[in-house]
Amino acid sequence: MRCRRGLLVCAMAFAMPLTCAGFEADVHFGLTLWLARQAGFAPRDAEAIALADQRIDAGSIEYMTSPLQYACLSRFVPDAVDAQARHYPGARSVPADARASVVVPGGPAALAPVDAALGKAGGGKAAFMLGEFGRALHGWQDSWAHRGVPSVPDWSRDGIACDAGLAMAAPLDRRTPSSHAADLTWRRPADTEAMAQATYLQMIRYPNIEGAARKATPWDQVRQRFPGFVAARTKRAKSDWFVANGIADTSFLDGISLPDGPAWKAVRWHGRRDLPVPLPSATQAGVDKDVVDFYTRFFVDWVTTSPVDKRWLPAISAERGKKPDDALVNALVEWRLRDHGAHLAVEGLPHSTTHSPTPAHDRASFEVFRSLNDAVLPLIVEGEKPSPVLPFLVFALPRSSAGNPRAVALVKLLDAPYDTVGIVSEKRNGAGWKVTGWVSSADY
Repeated sequence: MRCRRGLLVCAMAFAMPLTCAGFEADVHFGLTLWLARQAGFAPRDAEAIALADQRIDAGSIEYMTSPLQYACLSRFVPDAVDAQARHYPGARSVPADARASVVVPGGPAALAPVDAALGKAGGGKAAFMLGEFGRALHGWQDSWAHRGVPSVPDWSRDGIACDAGLAMAAPLDRRTPSSHAADLTWRRPADTEAMAQATYLQMIRYPNIEGAARKATPWDQVRQRFPGFVAARTKRAKSDWFVANGIADTSFLDGISLPDGPAWKAVRWHGRRDLPVPLPSATQAGVDKDVVDFYTRFFVDWVTTSPVDKRWLPAISAERGKKPDDALVNALVEWRLRDHGAHLAVEGLPHSTTHSPTPAHDRASFEVFRSLNDAVLPLIVEGEKPSPVLPFLVFALPRSSAGNPRAVALVKLLDAPYDTVGIVSEKRNGAGWKVTGWVSSADY
């Protein structure tokens, strides 16, 4: 297991998302499963390929990386190298200038791991290499989502510089400010179909398992059923397509960046992840107890009570005699939405500082968790030193202009599994630690 070390950039009272998203579980699990079945794989073998593909996205602790750790503040090259291979297969390996690391859909860098997996599957080993093949398909598929020159985040105004040679964010989308635009198949139908056909052709190359020949459906027949998948703009619509095409259990759509849609019933999909239970946050080395205690109280209040009640409001910074900033409070409410896709659907649109989207006022729109561990995906510190598995990570930030200590806590919420959220705080005389802002990155 590779351990990690890092830190998230801060922004005061507002956030700047890092657009680093590729395809999600509708592609990496659902579509991959369906294509594998069409390619003649037995149901269990098709699922093994799809599950290995999907688990690259926060499905196992070694994949729980964030570009805000490995590229910006920890500058941990091994994780950047791994992230490039899995999500941004470029012409030149990092560290490298982004312009030299162009992601070419189906290019040599994306094809090499697939060829390697297929080579290992020969000689009677095909039954044992399905997982490796599925993992190789992940970067192959993301090469279409991330085609072009990776963008490089710039948080220098906050005193945090990213290493341009390690940073990998999705190429800037001229059509939308959404941090998950690259995830949505309906926004890029031609790329999605090309990716699906290329994935299918690689599946057909896979050696026979235990000598049993597979009968693949001709691609022209497969593609006739494909437009409905591409065009679906809600989880409900995606689910309807999968059910109509022979995949009855669509719980894998939980957590993707599409809105729920009418009559969608959210069900947790436990097949996505194989993760250990986090240890208490106090076990993180080198962090002052008072700031860990502050964040523990805040996060517990944030996830174990309804955001409608705002029990965590006293932890939010406010000027004397004034209430906390509405934009910050609304953002903290919106991050807790069970349907994170509903928030992403309006991300970047003008918002009144006194108005949140309607779902944020509906108590039924949030899940109240029994504990902090139930609400989050575990993290480890990126770096060479061993790290305990933790529910959140705390890092010191440069002092404020007033000379006060600052910190940021990184957390990955179960209802926003493709993002890392950073809660920024400052310790002020007489007031103790208070939340002053938040940031986020779309990690995959």
